[in-house]
Amino acid sequence: MQLVHLVVLSAVIVPQIPGDCPPQCDCKWKSGKESVICINGNLTRVPAQLDSGTQLLDLTGNQLTAITRDALSTAGLLNLQKVYLAKCRIKLLDRYAFRKLINLVELDLSYNAISAVPSHIFDSISELRELKLSGNPIQRILNEAFVNVPQLVKLELSDCKLGTIEPRAFSGLEHTLEWLKLDKNKISEVRPSTLTSLLSLHGLELANNPWNCSCGLRPLRQWMLSQNIPSGVPAACRSPPRLAGRTWDRLHDDEFACAPTVSPAPGAERVEASEGSNATMACQVTGSPEPAVKWIWKNRPIANVSSPNHKKMYLLHYGESRSSLTILSVEPSDAGVYLCSGANKAGRAEANVTLSVAKRAADSRLPGGRVLLAVVVVASVFGAASCLLYCLLSQPRKEPRGSALNRQESYEKIEMNKKTETRYSDVSVLSKVHPKMNEYRGVPSGEEADGDDEGGTPTSQASDNPRRQPARPTKERSANEQIYLAGGGVGVQQHILRKAQLPTGSLYTTATTAAEDVSPSATNYPDLVVGDPHPTASATLPR
Repeated sequence: MQLVHLVVLSAVIVPQIPGDCPPQCDCKWKSGKESVICINGNLTRVPAQLDSGTQLLDLTGNQLTAITRDALSTAGLLNLQKVYLAKCRIKLLDRYAFRKLINLVELDLSYNAISAVPSHIFDSISELRELKLSGNPIQRILNEAFVNVPQLVKLELSDCKLGTIEPRAFSGLEHTLEWLKLDKNKISEVRPSTLTSLLSLHGLELANNPWNCSCGLRPLRQWMLSQNIPSGVPAACRSPPRLAGRTWDRLHDDEFACAPTVSPAPGAERVEASEGSNATMACQVTGSPEPAVKWIWKNRPIANVSSPNHKKMYLLHYGESRSSLTILSVEPSDAGVYLCSGANKAGRAEANVTLSVAKRAADSRLPGGRVLLAVVVVASVFGAASCLLYCLLSQPRKEPRGSALNRQESYEKIEMNKKTETRYSDVSVLSKVHPKMNEYRGVPSGEEADGDDEGGTPTSQASDNPRRQPARPTKERSANEQIYLAGGGVGVQQHILRKAQLPTGSLYTTATTAAEDVSPSATNYPDLVVGDPHPTASATLPR
């Protein structure tokens, strides 16, 4: 009876029916999934007798070398969600190797012999979330390499031989990719936008690459700092030599710099200028960050506006990668070699510009502008002086008030009414005949008399008497030379005839002789009448 039971049991166990677990594998539940684990089982192909409900298949460490067309779907493994094919020496992957695995979300192809990103297999597994390609001899990631797996969240490309990542290598993953591993490769440079376009990135591994920490990486470093992108191990610089071995987290943004380049402006290696003119020299300066530019003359930097001794004026300008130096009013002593220098954290570069100054002619000592200015100034001064002189000469001359009064007192015209003349007709006064103009010498004699007709023309009152020569004045005077009017006490004295020039003609007036012995009170009266004139007395002198 026991023998029968053993035979029946052996009949049940020995036959291999579909769904059995191969002896090289371990079939069990793991992490809530039905799993088949065949690690290092020396398998050369995918086992054919596995449960169709298998969700996780781990074939790590086997000798598969290639995954053929429909290799998994033929085995009935259509429910697979995770497939691990690491270290299987796989070189070839058929385009349809994973066809019909619509639930596949994780694929591990790390540490095989795959030489390029297997973009061709992604058509069948568009829902893939995690892809591991680390440890494969992949040297380049082409543009749009992962465009057919737009749901990819985690991508590992560590420990490959990557040296080039094309600008749009991760196109299609901008809003989904969260973790990216590029460490342990041969990457020295990458366009910042290749990584900065990954807006959902939460982790980025870039360590153990020969990074060239030049200005090309500065935007990437700035982006990682601004977005707070974490890294397990900080990346380090391989070049330039000044930064070799230094990690990114210990570098300032300006340390990621490109050495400047400096060269004279096209056609401006030599500048020629004339003495007294302005000379401009220019050079082209490039670099990142923007270099600090200096102009050097005789080993001394040139400052803007003026030289240290404030005797020479300079103008410095920098813009659009071009620097210029302008020297105002150059002199022969300014000629020589000027040095244009640009420097930043990456280094320093220099270029020479030669200035030649031609001396001006000996007869031209002032620049044209100064000559014109001098002429204008002189003409202005001359014009102002001429106007002032004209104004002074055109003003009427004013006589002092005192002189006019004195003249009036000394040369007062004496006119007596004709009526009063008749009242004193009984007074005998000696008539005097006026001599001609050329016969006057000084003081008329007592025998000469003055007389005016009504028309103001000098005439002789005794025309029938012969004209007498004037006698010299003497102390002894005749009785005819002085006449005292009775009752008035008025004396008529001898006077000197004076001639005054007026605009309308000549006026003859009289003045008392200095030799006459008159009282001090009477010396101020130039008229013939001495003392208070009698109201009835009158006399007329010739004009």
